[in-house]
Amino acid sequence: MPIRLSPATKSTYRLEKSDAEYQTDAPTIIEVRLATQGAVEARNELFAEFKREYEGSKVTVSQRLSFDDIRRKEVFLTLAACNIETEDGKPLFTFSNEHLDDEVKFKNAWNQLPPMVASEIHEKVLESNVVWKNLGEN
Repeated sequence: MPIRLSPATKSTYRLEKSDAEYQTDAPTIIEVRLATQGAVEARNELFAEFKREYEGSKVTVSQRLSFDDIRRKEVFLTLAACNIETEDGKPLFTFSNEHLDDEVKFKNAWNQLPPMVASEIHEKVLESNVVWKNLGEN
């Protein structure tokens, strides 16, 4: 029998460190999808553009990419559910069919998170997507 594709595997995580730090009265839960080839390629696009400048024998290579750009993209591509709420009790992130709706809206919402919470979410993304965690470790 040939390979039969199925929906991406999802894992559910509690943000235990964040819940302890912020003394929540209910668990903060996220679901993370295993990245598909399309998600891997979308992430890798971050590294695709760089600039070379030649001045005589001098070559300058530059690339504008931060660790935070990578973390945010990895979360955007694989977060399937999250129960974090805004100050007025609405969901911080919006999803359609277990995918984040819009990357610009996601970035605006992501930027509201305390750094500790963002880091813990990203840790869970890497737990589910070991391919990104182990890059460059060969």
